[in-house]
Parts: sequence; C-alpha cells; structure tokens
Amino acid sequence: MGRLLAEAMLIVFSILLAFGIEAWWAGRGERAAEAEAMAGLRSDFSENVRRLQEARASHAGIRASALRLLAMTGPAAVQTAPELVMDTLVMDLISGPKVYPVSGTHDALIASGRIGILESAELRRELATWSATIANLQEAEREGFVQMDQRLLPFLWDYVPVVTLDLNVLPRYKDVPIARSRFTRRYSDLLRSRRFENAVEERMNSSINTLERFDEAEASAFRVLELLDLEPTAR
Repeated sequence: MGRLLAEAMLIVFSILLAFGIEAWWAGRGERAAEAEAMAGLRSDFSENVRRLQEARASHAGIRASALRLLAMTGPAAVQTAPELVMDTLVMDLISGPKVYPVSGTHDALIASGRIGILESAELRRELATWSATIANLQEAEREGFVQMDQRLLPFLWDYVPVVTLDLNVLPRYKDVPIARSRFTRRYSDLLRSRRFENAVEERMNSSINTLERFDEAEASAFRVLELLDLEPTAR
C-alpha cells in the first residue's frame, strides 16, 4: 500500500514538474519576445526623435520666412532684399515638409495581437498616446499643405516665375538643362498685395499650429524612451 502511494505521489510530482518546466519555458519565451520588442521600440523611437527634430526645423523655417515677409509688406512696400533672398523666402513658404515616423515594431505588435507581451501598462498607454499625437501632427501638416497649395501657390503664379525659383533654390535643378524664365519677378508688386499678406499670415499660422503638434509628439516619443529604460528587460 505504501509503495503504491509513493508511486502515485511520484507520478503526480512528475506531472506537476512537467507543467512547471513547460510554464517556465513559455514564460522565458515571452520575456525573450518582450526584450526583443523593447529593443525594436527603442531603435524605432530613437530614430523618431531624430526625424521629428529634423522636420520641426523645416516647419520652423516656414514660420521664420513668413515673419520676415510680413515685416516687408504694405501699400508702399519696396523690395529691400536681393532677388535670391526673396526666392528663398517664397520657396520656404511653398514647401511642404512631412515627418515619416518609424512604426514597424509597434505596428507588428498591434497586427499580431501581441502588444500584451509588454508588461508595462504605462508603456502600452504611452504607445497609444504616441499614435494619436503623430496622427494629429500629420493632419496639421496636411492642412498646412492644402492651405498653401490652394490659397498661396496659385496667387504667386501672376508674380513669380516658378522655373526661376526652382533653378535658383533647389539643388536638384543644378544640372537640369533648362533656362530661367523670360518673365521678371515682381516682388515689389507682390509685397504691396493685401491678399499676399493675408496668405502669408495664414501660412505662418499653419506652421505655428504644426509646431504645437510637434511639441506633443516629441514629448510622447521621449516618454516612450523613458519608460523603455525603466523596464528591467530593456537593460
């Protein structure tokens, strides 16, 4: 009787041990997957910070150029800056910089339904916040581009030959076999236009709105990196 009881207990112990080993291996696999995901997130968000800062500088350039042009407009305005400087200022206003964030790791976690392998609920929440803030930023960029494309750019056609702008400002036109326009640049007339002043002010406001969205996106990206550094598996 005692021998049968001992054998039964041994069988039960063996079964429990097997389940324990299996659970241990499964847990080890989950932790390894989490560590891999966190390493990918760190790489992605370090790059995102760089891309945000680079794109922010372009939008800040639009704001600065708009402010400079607004200081020159008026009913008696005369062109005080050289034409090449004016070319650069106007080209800044009609540019459409965009940020392209890296999202491969986060997208893979969401698509596979494995976002839960990240143990930190705060990290998961911040990743959701990041997705919302980057969507708001990209929408602000789109709105600024539409405002420029539909209101400012068509108005410039009567005053500034765009081919001359391109050849003077854009590096990719350096070896293009095309001549400058035979039409003159009428910057003094442009600066005396109330409609131009209003369009420039709109462009400035759109850049300010976009820069505010950059503040939110950068804060979220830095918070994600901070939370990743707090996790033991990230070290």
